[in-house]
Parts: sequence; C-alpha cells; structure tokens
Amino acid sequence: MAQSAELKNYIAAESDQVQRLLALLAQEQDALIKRQFDQVLQIINSKTAMLQQLEAASSARAQFCLQSQLNSAELIEAALGDDVKIWFDLLQNAKLADTMNRTNGQLIQTHEEVNQHLMASLAAQRNANVGYSADGKLSQLTSIGRPFDRA
Repeated sequence: MAQSAELKNYIAAESDQVQRLLALLAQEQDALIKRQFDQVLQIINSKTAMLQQLEAASSARAQFCLQSQLNSAELIEAALGDDVKIWFDLLQNAKLADTMNRTNGQLIQTHEEVNQHLMASLAAQRNANVGYSADGKLSQLTSIGRPFDRA
C-alpha cells in the first residue's frame, strides 16, 4: 500500500501543475479575446516555465511507474485502488489543457491573419499608383504620359 500512497503523491503533484496550467491558459484565452497582446506575451513566458515544471512532474511520475513496473494505465488504476479518481481527473484535465492550448493557438493564428490582411490592405492603399508596365516591371501609373482613354 505504500506504493499506492507514493503513486498518489506523484499524480497529485502532476495534477497540481495541470491545474495551474489550466488557469494560465484561461488567462491567455481571455487576453487574446480582449486583444491585450502585452499580457499575452507575459502569459506565454509564464506558460513556458509552467510547462517545464509540468514536464518535470510528469517525468517523475513516469520514472516512478517504470521502477514500480506500472507500465500501463490498467496497472496504475489497479495500484491506486479506491483513489483511482485522482488518475482519471489528471487524464481529463490534461486533455482539457491540450484542447485549450490548441484553441489559443487558433486564436493567435486568427489575429495574425487579420493583421496580415490589414497590412496588405494598407500597403495596397499606399501604393495605389503602382502598377506593372508592358514588360512586367513595376512602374508608377501616374508617370504614364497620356490618359487611358486616348491612343
């Protein structure tokens, strides 16, 4: 039973890190929706550090499981016995964190696409008088000496 208690402690530590990550991902999503990009950069830096801590907790649990010959989810569940809920909660929250992270990535990509479109529109307005000549080179349309309706 000591193995069960130790395993539970490893899973609890990992679960704690996932909970912190979920809170940070929610903050990131909120900042992205509100277009608070200065906060997003700070959150991304915090998220990187938090992911490293989560990786360390996951590695510690995996190492313990390897040493204890708990090589499958079924064996982990059996070792936990009545405390198996902590394992299921960890798995569920890890999936939720993955989904939230993907959603935030899509929000970032959408903002980037909007910004690129805006920059292209601004560039097109700025260079409205630029066109291509008959030989395919860029030229200023205003430099053409005659109006378009005359030969």
